[in-house]
Amino acid sequence: MTHFGSAPYNFSMRKTIHSVLWSASLALCACIPVNLKKYRNQDYKLQPTPDIGESGVYPGVESESENPRVKAPPPRATIYAIDADTFRVNVREGEVWDAALSVLMHNYSPTVIDRASGIFSTEWDSYFLNGGVYRNKVSVRLVRAGPGATDLIIHNNVEHLRDGSQAGGAVGAVWLPTTDPANEIGRIVQNMALVLGQPPPVFQPIAAKSTGAGLESGAVVR
Repeated sequence: MTHFGSAPYNFSMRKTIHSVLWSASLALCACIPVNLKKYRNQDYKLQPTPDIGESGVYPGVESESENPRVKAPPPRATIYAIDADTFRVNVREGEVWDAALSVLMHNYSPTVIDRASGIFSTEWDSYFLNGGVYRNKVSVRLVRAGPGATDLIIHNNVEHLRDGSQAGGAVGAVWLPTTDPANEIGRIVQNMALVLGQPPPVFQPIAAKSTGAGLESGAVVR
C-alpha cells in the first residue's frame, strides 16, 4: 500500500476524491430521462403517446404539403399495442430482452430471470401515489413473432393498502387488488422504446384499428 507524506495530505486527497465522485453522480442523475424514474414520493402519471392517425403525422405537426419548409414527419412507430398487455416490437428478440432488463432492473428486484424462455418477473414493490399506498409486481414474457419482430407480453399486478396507517409494514395489513393508477405498463414500454432508440410507441390496440385477420410482423399500423 502506498502512503502519502502526511495525514493532512491524505485527508485532503480523500476530500477531493469524494467531491469529484459526488459531482459525477449528480451529473449522471441529471442525464436520466424523467420517465425512467418510477413514481415514489411524488404524484406522477405517464400520459399516453398520441396516435399518429391516418395522416402519419403527429398532432400539431405540419406536413410537408402544408409547409414545404417543414421537415418530414417523425418516423412511424415500430412498437404498438396488440391488446392491453401485448405489444409488437419490430426489433430482434435479443435486443428487446436487453432493453427489458435495463428498464425493469432500474426499479425492481427480480425473482425470475430466464433468458431461454424469455421470462422476467419481479418482487412486490411499494410506492405512494395520489394519497394512497400501493404495491405492484411485474411479469414479462418475450415471444419471437417473426424475422426481426418480438411480442412483448406484460402483466402488472397492483394492490392498494386498505389502511394507509399500516404503510410501515404492520402485522395484519390488508392489501386489496386494484387497477393500475399510474399506467406502469405504458411507462415500461415507453422507456424500452427510449433504450432501443425507437419512435414513441402506439398504445391504442390494433384490434380497434383493423378488421383483418391480423398483422404480419413488420406491418405498418395505420
